[in-house]
Amino acid sequence: MVTSVIDDDALLPLAFSLYSSPGAYGLLLGAGVSAPSGIPTAWGVIENLTSRVAQLVGESPEDSVTWYESKYEQPAQYETLLERLAPTPIERQRLLRSYFEPSDDDRDNGRKGPTPAHKAIARLVRAGTIRIIVTLNFDRLMEQAVQAEGIEPTVVASPADAAGLGPLHMLDCCIVHLHGDYLSPSSMLNTVDELKAYPPEMTDLLQRILGDYGLIVAGWSSVYDPALRDAIARHYPSRLSLAWVELSEPKAEATQLATLKKGSFLHSSADQAFGELADAVEALAMRETRHPLALSVAVETAKRELAGGKVAIGLHDRLGQEMTRLHNLDDFHLPNHRSAAVHGGYPAMFARVREASRVPTALVATLAYWGTDVTDRWWLDDVGRLAITARGGGATSLLELRHVAGSVLFLAAGVAAVASRRYGLLKQLFALQRPNPYQSRDETVLNVFRSVDAHPVEGAEDLYHFVTPILQESLGIGTDALDDAWQTFEVIRNAFLIETDSRFNEQRDAYLGESERYRDAIVSFGMSVSDGDEPSSATQARAEARLEMDRTVGQIANLYRGGHPHVLVSDLHGDAGFRSPVAERLAADLEAQGKAHELVQCGFVAIPSSFTLALQGASVALGRTGNDLTWKRPGQHSGVIPSEIWLDSALTPEEIELSQRDAR
Repeated sequence: MVTSVIDDDALLPLAFSLYSSPGAYGLLLGAGVSAPSGIPTAWGVIENLTSRVAQLVGESPEDSVTWYESKYEQPAQYETLLERLAPTPIERQRLLRSYFEPSDDDRDNGRKGPTPAHKAIARLVRAGTIRIIVTLNFDRLMEQAVQAEGIEPTVVASPADAAGLGPLHMLDCCIVHLHGDYLSPSSMLNTVDELKAYPPEMTDLLQRILGDYGLIVAGWSSVYDPALRDAIARHYPSRLSLAWVELSEPKAEATQLATLKKGSFLHSSADQAFGELADAVEALAMRETRHPLALSVAVETAKRELAGGKVAIGLHDRLGQEMTRLHNLDDFHLPNHRSAAVHGGYPAMFARVREASRVPTALVATLAYWGTDVTDRWWLDDVGRLAITARGGGATSLLELRHVAGSVLFLAAGVAAVASRRYGLLKQLFALQRPNPYQSRDETVLNVFRSVDAHPVEGAEDLYHFVTPILQESLGIGTDALDDAWQTFEVIRNAFLIETDSRFNEQRDAYLGESERYRDAIVSFGMSVSDGDEPSSATQARAEARLEMDRTVGQIANLYRGGHPHVLVSDLHGDAGFRSPVAERLAADLEAQGKAHELVQCGFVAIPSSFTLALQGASVALGRTGNDLTWKRPGQHSGVIPSEIWLDSALTPEEIELSQRDAR
């Protein structure tokens, strides 16, 4: 059954096939590809030549071809027509050139030059995506377009050319003029009788092409080419896909052939279709994109092996292969780091690294969520390797390009560990170290990836949108659960960074001193009330201690350097301003449960009161960030200060829900 597609996305699967299997497809180009250039079709040339013959004998028939065949009792063929009109070879060549080569007037008006389709195909040739082009046109527009891209094609325009042709896969570009070439009039085929069969050498070459290459057809009606239709029907294997670019309604012969070969019609002009294909292939090459199913297959395979109850050797090997592929990325091994321009520009390099990290990130997230202490050892060191800065001088963004991939893996692993409540793994992740390239000491990977500095192209919101689909595929949890795990990870990460800051202990000791003073004031207040004394001094002492405690928490919040992570902040405390509900809840739970809390039980938190204070400082710092964002909103949004806001997008939950609804 033949399929027919008309939407723009229909070309994308074909583009992916072209990109992922370079040189596997060939093109079959008919008159419709060259017609927009102003060059006459083969039939148009015949009509003009027979009309000229009629003029020579003083006739002006309405149908010059029928008149010619009736008068001379022979088919209207190029060779005999040219002999009647131009007696010498030089004159015959000059006559044919007038049809296929531009005059000065043609050049001035943009006629008889390569069309957008020819130029787009030439881009595909330059990319190595297309190497075999079978054209039914007599012109040399395809050759001109390919030569403009710096490639000299091998041209086959006669049986002799075909007989001497070497292996096709060894050629950068081969253009086969199946119906001949205007530079060789004796090779030009056009009549029904001429097109019933090809010379043996051309037939053999055609069969080689049809048997070894997928086929993209464009500009060919197939009505007047019985030999070519028969060759495709007989020799084109069902294992190869057939794509047929046709703007108008396909002819019956084309529909029948496409149905036989289970082909697909792409309703588009050749200019548009090949232009979009070339653009898509270049975009895929820029990102070095893998098949979209690669991530899903990797995740499902990983889950299946982890559920087997045995050491997942296959998963171990697959992870190793993916990590090797990532570490060997060309963008990580530049000859120098002075300029990104020679490598396509930094955005292109950034996109390639992101794409290369997609499947490894999915596998790491799956193992972090579903794995064990044994499987953790398979990938933890790789995260550390991706925190290393390249040696030498140059642009910082290029020296730290590995951080783009490393920060994604680190984030995905951390969120997955929190979602599965594997806080022991989180402790290991935070303890990873790498050499500091600028100081003679090691530093934690956590400190390297402490913010979204590795993602300057779009920032935290873009990072969230990139990683979220990967985590949803890997973890299999809902959006709310994932958001909660993500926020919890960010809160714990930033509290940990605050607690391990060298300035924290002094602030903590000051807070504990004021806290002791506060408790003493409460006791003193209670004793004063029970004795019937005036408690004003105790009340003042309690208020002063509370004020100093809050001030100290504010100073602790100054240690925060986490940017705008994916955290929701809300106005929970009235005059106190915004806070992180997740941080507040976690701090309250830790304070209430103490050593019984799971963060303490797994060894992640050593001193509950200390980490509780760090959580409070993180909550204040995140709240300040949110407060700053809300004051920037009037004039850009509704002008109303919201009561809660996401830090990475600066949008309220209602605004995000509305944008998602509009997108659907």
